[in-house]
Amino acid sequence: MIRRPLSLAILTLTISGCANMPSAEQGPQDAMSHFRTAFNKQDAAGVAGVFKADAKLLPAGKPMLTGTEAIRAYWQGAFTAGVSHLEKTPVEIAVSGDLAVETSTYVVTFKDQQIAGKDTLVWQRGNDKQWRIASDIWNSDK
Repeated sequence: MIRRPLSLAILTLTISGCANMPSAEQGPQDAMSHFRTAFNKQDAAGVAGVFKADAKLLPAGKPMLTGTEAIRAYWQGAFTAGVSHLEKTPVEIAVSGDLAVETSTYVVTFKDQQIAGKDTLVWQRGNDKQWRIASDIWNSDK
């Protein structure tokens, strides 16, 4: 008879522990929150810090860029040109092990214009358990 209450207690603790576990998508979502915060502060180094050291940036109509220094320089140039605010809405985040693919829509402010578009990011979780962008490609809806 003691076994039944003990089993029930263990099952209850296991279920309640699982209820408090973050979803698989939480890591990339948290990292994207850091990206948006840095972007909206026009902090190019902070934006680049969310990317892997060998990450690829594939801006629409431009050559591919590789590495955080090239990515930092790209975003610094964009901020200087008038890019100032980003809103992103995840459509889907698919996670498999240490890789995730995020498809989102966005609205970016450029000078006095609001530009809508979509993007796909490949996220990779490193040995330090931090999620970083491995590849980022986007284009506007116009």
